[in-house]
Amino acid sequence: MKREKKLIKIRVFLSNLFYLRSLLLILVAGFLNAQQTPQQLVDKMGRGINLGNVLSAPVEGNWSDAATEQYFIDVAQAGFKNVRIPIDFFGTRTSGDTAQYSSNANTSFSGSRSDFTVNDSYLDRLEQVIGWGLNQNLVIILDFHGATLKSEFIYTFDDLEDEYTHPTSAKRAADLAKFYSIWEQIADRFKDYSDDLIFEVINEPYFHISAAEMNDLNNEVISIIRSSGGNNITRKMIVTGGTKTSYEAITTIDPQVINSDNYLIATFHYYRPFSFTKSSDYRFNTNSWGSQTDKNNIDSEFDVVQNWANGFNPPVAVYIGEFGADNVYGYSYKTGDLHLVTANNSPNGTGYADGGPDPNSRVKFHGYVANAAIDRGFSFSAWDDGGKGSKTIHLRKDNGLVVYDINHFTIDSFDPKQTSPSTVIENSVWVEDVKDALLSPYSEIQCNDTSILNNIDFECGYSTSWSLLESGNLIQATFEDAGFATRTGSHGAKVVVNQADNLNSAILANQTSSIDGSLDNMQLKFGVHGKGSVSGLQFKLRVKYEQNSVTNYSASSIFTLDTNYYENPYEFTFDVPSETTEIELQLICGGSVGTYYFDDFSASLTTLNLPKQNQFFEVYPNPIHDFLFIDSSFPIAKIQIIDLRGREVLLWNKEMEAYDLSVLENGIYFLKISSKNNLLHTRKIIKT
Repeated sequence: MKREKKLIKIRVFLSNLFYLRSLLLILVAGFLNAQQTPQQLVDKMGRGINLGNVLSAPVEGNWSDAATEQYFIDVAQAGFKNVRIPIDFFGTRTSGDTAQYSSNANTSFSGSRSDFTVNDSYLDRLEQVIGWGLNQNLVIILDFHGATLKSEFIYTFDDLEDEYTHPTSAKRAADLAKFYSIWEQIADRFKDYSDDLIFEVINEPYFHISAAEMNDLNNEVISIIRSSGGNNITRKMIVTGGTKTSYEAITTIDPQVINSDNYLIATFHYYRPFSFTKSSDYRFNTNSWGSQTDKNNIDSEFDVVQNWANGFNPPVAVYIGEFGADNVYGYSYKTGDLHLVTANNSPNGTGYADGGPDPNSRVKFHGYVANAAIDRGFSFSAWDDGGKGSKTIHLRKDNGLVVYDINHFTIDSFDPKQTSPSTVIENSVWVEDVKDALLSPYSEIQCNDTSILNNIDFECGYSTSWSLLESGNLIQATFEDAGFATRTGSHGAKVVVNQADNLNSAILANQTSSIDGSLDNMQLKFGVHGKGSVSGLQFKLRVKYEQNSVTNYSASSIFTLDTNYYENPYEFTFDVPSETTEIELQLICGGSVGTYYFDDFSASLTTLNLPKQNQFFEVYPNPIHDFLFIDSSFPIAKIQIIDLRGREVLLWNKEMEAYDLSVLENGIYFLKISSKNNLLHTRKIIKT
């Protein structure tokens, strides 16, 4: 009887155990089924950006400014959905020297993965930065990246590199043990993090690691992550292939790798054509992009990727981890420097980058690549290396960004850069036109150019075809996008005068138009809509023109802004003198502290009813001893003599038969002649 009761109890226990096991399996299955698929997470990732050259630098802050929480706030508020964080665990960040082991074939490795320990402080810092991103509801990609990763690991697979080790060597075994040990420690530290943290196995093994070797690395790291438990059982992982670069790399991933795991995302990088995306390097000189052929190339190459992905069931989720094009002229927003050409690449040993993509092309490239990806169901993270990098999108103003005007630098290869800084202070958070191109559905950018004015309504971004020039020691002004203060469209000009000087000290200038005398006997009418942060702010429209190799100016009367845009524009007419070869419209507004908004410029051209009198003047003798004589076809209102420091040393407010210069010291001066029809003529003279 007791035996029977005991058997009954055992049967009940086993039955309950089986029930609990079944329930557990159901719960686990339900949990796994509730997880986002790779494609669902890629859809959520959408459009993103790289925190480039920050945590992957040997010392954080050396290559780009240190990471801040504000960066992730800026990124989320702009509308990006993911941030890729390149990191590097080699160098001093992981203990254990593999150099002690032989690189020769068939040598033995006596150590183990436990010989290598990741620095806790680096993991702590990484955890802090990842937390900043997740707190903003961003998807975060932890990307194993960095220069020391290449020199200590990736190059060891390449027999053309000095770091090469034989596949059967003790050092190869040690290098692999270190790499896998790092991943074990990453996996353990972050195993309880949400699905919005993604692991990327390795960055750009292209050319150095073969397809077969990369498949082995993928398989082992996948196994490490899955066996670590927690949320890593279903954590999404990003893999790529070996041997080939760009879009081709993705197609070299072994199908067995893809089919072995249900939570993989495949990645590739896109810097094609390299002659354009790296055109600030003197070796590459394609500065424009946007032809139909350019677009067709992207479409056909992305179709290769999509067709490969669709060959699996379900299709493979795809992510573009990097793409981008250099800043204009290879210019650093942070330092004002042209990017240095390395000694190995420069035929003269050292020098500075020459050229770079034109602004419109840079914007078009970012916009087209971004939307070609999104249209195919890919997500992306555009490459950004901050204000002092060569591919800038976010300016990181919270780190005290101060920039210099590129006009102060020589743009000739290998010439020393000029070192006179401007007083331009960058207050913008973004390179707005590039950011907008990444976040907006692609459309052919209409800059609304005329034969005389370019980007007249600023819809190609405030900095395209427009620049702020400063003249004088006191002026402090900035130029940025008008944001919500535009009159029409999404963009406008915003000039902030923080410290005033004279009216002519802050000059908003359009790019110069060459006309080769084609507008003789024509009248130009310029218009602009404007408003101010307060009533009473004043500005002028001014034309800078080249006539007979002499620079001249013609300006409007002073306009006064209200706090709202008027229905009608502020207008200025300019009769084009004969033999004018260049025209540049300027807007000058440096006379009062305040914020000036301008939008919707216009330029119309009409033929004068009567032929204009050919306007000329002759100055003699030159060089001058005592007296200067001027023959002019137009009435003169004022004569000024300006020294090389810009000071007025002589002035006549009326026309005279001769002008006495005997009081001047010998040297070079500038003669400025103002006519009664608001034209300004300039001529260099020599006093002997």
